[in-house]
Amino acid sequence: MTILATVLRGLRSRALLSVTSLVMMVLGVAGAVLGPAFQQASTTSYTLTRLADAAPPLTGLTFEVGAGRTGDLDELGAAGVAAVERELPDLYESPVVIVMSRPIAGPADVTYLARDDVCSVLDVQGRCPQQPDEVLVNEDDLGSLAVGDRIEAPLLGRPRVVGTYTTPDDSEHWLLPTLLSSRPESSSGAPAPGPFIVTDDVLAGLPRRLWAPRLESRLRVPDSLTDDELDSLVATTERLRAVEVDLDDGGTVVGTSTVNDLRSVLVDVRSQRAAARSAVAPAAVSLVLVALAIILRLQTAAAERRGQELALAALRGVGRRRSWLLGLAEPWLLVLLSGPLGVLVGHAATVALARSSLRDGLVVSLPTASVVNAVAVTLVVAAVTAAAVGQGMQETLGARLAGVRRPGGGRGWAGLVVEAVVVALAAALVLARLGAGSDGLGATDLLLPVVLAVAAGLLATRGTVAVARWWTERFGDRPLSAFVAGRAIARRSQGTLVILPVTAAIAISVFAIGVDSAAGRWRDSVASTRSPAGEVWASPLDAVATLRLTRAIDADGRWTMTAAAVSIPETGPIVLVDSERLGRVGRWSPQWLADGGDAAEAADLVRPPAPLPVLTGRRVELTVETAAPVTLKLDVRTATGTEFLRVGPFEPGTSSVAAAAAGCAAGCELRAVSLEGGTGPARVSALATDLGDTRFLDAGWTRVEGGGSAIEDGVLVLEPRAPVVPAAIGSPMRAVLGPDADATVVDGSGDGPSIAVASGTIPVEVTARAESLPLTGPAGIMLDLTTFLAHEEPATALVEPVVLARADAPASVTDALGAAGLTRAGGVGDTRRALDETAYAQALRLYVVVGASVLLMALGGLLVSTLVQLPDRRRDAAALRVVGVRRRTVVLAAWWESSVVLGAATLAGLAAGLLAQVVLLRSITLGLVEDRATPRVLADTDGHRLVLLAGGVVVVLTLVAVLASVAVVRRARAATLREDAR
Repeated sequence: MTILATVLRGLRSRALLSVTSLVMMVLGVAGAVLGPAFQQASTTSYTLTRLADAAPPLTGLTFEVGAGRTGDLDELGAAGVAAVERELPDLYESPVVIVMSRPIAGPADVTYLARDDVCSVLDVQGRCPQQPDEVLVNEDDLGSLAVGDRIEAPLLGRPRVVGTYTTPDDSEHWLLPTLLSSRPESSSGAPAPGPFIVTDDVLAGLPRRLWAPRLESRLRVPDSLTDDELDSLVATTERLRAVEVDLDDGGTVVGTSTVNDLRSVLVDVRSQRAAARSAVAPAAVSLVLVALAIILRLQTAAAERRGQELALAALRGVGRRRSWLLGLAEPWLLVLLSGPLGVLVGHAATVALARSSLRDGLVVSLPTASVVNAVAVTLVVAAVTAAAVGQGMQETLGARLAGVRRPGGGRGWAGLVVEAVVVALAAALVLARLGAGSDGLGATDLLLPVVLAVAAGLLATRGTVAVARWWTERFGDRPLSAFVAGRAIARRSQGTLVILPVTAAIAISVFAIGVDSAAGRWRDSVASTRSPAGEVWASPLDAVATLRLTRAIDADGRWTMTAAAVSIPETGPIVLVDSERLGRVGRWSPQWLADGGDAAEAADLVRPPAPLPVLTGRRVELTVETAAPVTLKLDVRTATGTEFLRVGPFEPGTSSVAAAAAGCAAGCELRAVSLEGGTGPARVSALATDLGDTRFLDAGWTRVEGGGSAIEDGVLVLEPRAPVVPAAIGSPMRAVLGPDADATVVDGSGDGPSIAVASGTIPVEVTARAESLPLTGPAGIMLDLTTFLAHEEPATALVEPVVLARADAPASVTDALGAAGLTRAGGVGDTRRALDETAYAQALRLYVVVGASVLLMALGGLLVSTLVQLPDRRRDAAALRVVGVRRRTVVLAAWWESSVVLGAATLAGLAAGLLAQVVLLRSITLGLVEDRATPRVLADTDGHRLVLLAGGVVVVLTLVAVLASVAVVRRARAATLREDAR
C-alpha cells in the first residue's frame, strides 16, 4: 500500500508526463489492433460489395422439377420448393416458381410462361392475362398486330393479345432475363419469339411432357458474412449446382445452375486479401514503432524526474530490488491501463474508419491477430519502460540527489554500438531491397521505413551535435546568440533527444503520403483509360455519323468529342480521337507521357500537319488557270460515303466554273484533287462554295506520286495523271504508342514504320510512347480519327465509336445525345469510385490515418518534451541574463537552438521518407493489373502533396520554436537561480 500511495503521488506530481505517456501507450496498442482489424474490415467490405454487385446469375441457384405421378401444377411446384428449401443455405431466399414450356413447333417455335404476379416484375403495356385465351407477348414480336388482336399460338388456337412486355434489362427480378427475350431465329432456323405469358391453367392443360416448373433462388448478402461462411457457401452451391432430390411422388428436383460461379468471387477476394495485408502491414508497424520511440523519450524524462525519489529511498535503506520495484511500479501501472484502453481505442478507430469509408452497415469484429498484436505491443512497451528505468538506475547516487544533469561525456560506447548497428541495419535493408527488385515485400521489408527513420534520426542527432561543437570552436562567441545556441546543443543532450521521434514521424508521414498518392494516381490512370472523359456515351452509329453528330450539336467543340476503339487483327487495338477537341474534352492522366503532359499535348502528338479541307454548300466554284481545256475531279467524303465531283471544263486562260455539290450541303471532306484531260499543268488559285470562300490551300497539298509539295507561288499546281492530296493524307500519320503496342510492321518497300490494315498499310510517324491510352490501354496505338478515316474505312463490326463529354456539359447537349440514340455508359467519376471500393484501395486509406496520427503523436511528444526541458533552459537563460546578456540575444539564442534541432529533424525525416518511397513503392501492392488494357502500376507520387506536407511541418515546427524561445526567457530571472541554490 505504501508503494501504491507513492506511485499515485508520483503520477499526480508528474501529471503531464504521466498522461502523455499513457496516451502514447494507448495509441501504440491501438495501432497494433487497428492494422489487422481494418485489413479484415476492408476485405469483408469488398467481399460484401462484390457479392451484392455481382450479376444475380453468378450467385443465384436454379432448379428444374422433373415429372412425377402427379399432374397438378401447384402441388408439383410446392413439393419442389419444399425439397429445395431443405437443401438451401440460410443465405438464399425461398425459391420463386416459374413454369415454362419447352419450345412447341409451329410457324414459330413458341414457348409459354407463367409466374405468380408476373406483371409486377415486368414492364407491361396493357393488362395481364386472366383467361386461358389471353396472352402477353414481347413488344418486339408484335409486328403489325395490336393489343386486342388475335395471334397464332400452337395448341392454344388463336388467343387474344391483351398486352405487351419488354425484355428486362437487369436481373432484379429474373435471374436470367434472356429467357424473356425475342430471338430472330431458333436453333432450328425458325423464328423464336419471346415467351407468351399465360395463366397457370393454360400450362396445366398442356401435355405433362411439355412443361416443368423452374425454381430460382437469389443470394442474400448479410452485413455479417464471414470468410468461413463464404467458404462453406461456395462448397454448398457447387454441390447444389448438380444436386438431384427425389420427391415423394417419384419426381425429381435437378440443379441447373450452370452460370453460378461463386468460386471466382472467392478467388478474387483471396487475392484482394493478400494485397490488403501486404499493403497495410508497413503502416501498422510504423504507427507502433513511432509510438514506442516517443514512449521511450517520455519515460526517460519521467525516470530522470523520479531520480531524487529513488535516491532518497536508497538513503533510507531500501534495497536495490525494492528500488527497481518502486521505479517500475509507476510506468507499469500505466502499461496495465494502456492494454485494455488501447484495444478499445483501436476497435473504435476501426469502426469509425469503416463507417466513413467502407460499406454501410458493415459489422466490424476484432480478429485474433489484433488481440495477439495488442498483447505483444503491451509487453514491448513494458520492456521499453523498464529500459528507461534501468538507464536512470545506472546513474550515481550523487547525481540523482543533485537533481540537475550536468554535461556528460556522451552516451558511451554502448550507445555508439547500438547506433552503429541501427545505421548498418538500415543500409543493409536498403541494399537488400534494391537487389530484390519488385517481387513483393518480405518480413524485414516491413521494418524498413521505421529503421530508415530511426537511422536518420540518430545520424541527425550526432550530426547536429557535431556541427554545434564545430561552430562554437570555429567562430567563437560571434555572433553571441549562435554561440550560446551551439553550446547548449552540444552540452544539453536532452535537447537533441526530440530529433529521433520527430524525424521518425515526419519520415513515416512522408512515406504514407507517398503510398497513398501513388495508389491514387494509378487508380486515376486506370479510370482515365477505361472512361477517358467526364461522361462516356455508347453510340449505335458508325464512326463517321458519330463524328458528324458531335460536330452538329457542339459546333465549337467545347463539350463533346468522338473517339473510337478499332480492333484490327493485323495490327491490334487502335484508339482514334478527334485531336481538335481532345485537349478540351478528353481525360488524360499525367502518368502517361514522360514529361507529365496533359490532353492538349497528347492531341498535338497525333494532330495532322494540316487539317483536312471541309466544303460546306450546295455548289462548288473553282478558279483555274490552264493552257488547254481540263476538268477537275474532286474526291469528297459526304455523310453517305465517297463521291466524285467534276468541275469544268475550264477553257484556256483563267476562268471560274461552278458545279452542283448537293452532298456537301451538311459538309464534306475534300480528300484528293486530280485532272481529267489536258496535256499541261493547271493552276488552281481559289475554291469557294455558295456559302463563302474556303481556305483550301491551308491543307498543305502534296503529290501522291513522288511526294513533294504541290503548292507553288501561292497556287495549287496540278499535273495530268498526278493526283494531289492534303498533307494530312499524304504524310505519315502521327501516332502515339502504348508500351505494349507494336507499330514496326514494315510494308514491302521498307520505307519506314507502318500499321497494317485491311486495304494494305498506312505509314506512321511515332511521335511518343505513352504508359497507357484512352479505351485501349498499354496495348493500343493512338491516331487522329478524321485522318485515319480518310485513309481507311474499317468494317463497322471492328469499330466501337463513343462520344466523350465533359461532366459539366449543358443539358441541351446531353439531351441531343440521348435523342440520337446514344446511351450513357458511365464516366471517369463512376469508374474511379468503383476502383476506390476495391479491398486494397480501402486498405491503403490506413496510410493517411497513420501519417496524420504519427505527426500528431510527434507534435504532442515534442510539446511535452519542450515543457519538461523548460526548467533547465530557463536556468541557463537566467544565468545569461544575470551576467548582462541582453534579453533579445537570449531569445534569439533559444530560437536558434530550437530551430536547429527541429530543422535537422525535418530534413532527416524528409530524406528518410523519400528514400523509403524510392526503395519500397515498387514492391507495395498499390493496385492489381487485371488485363492488357489496364496500365501498369507506377511508383509515381504527387509532388504537390509532399510539398504541402513539408511546408505544413515547417510552419508548425517554426511556431513551436518561437513559442519555446519566448517561454524560455519569459520567467528566466535571478530568482530562478536563487530558488535552485536553496
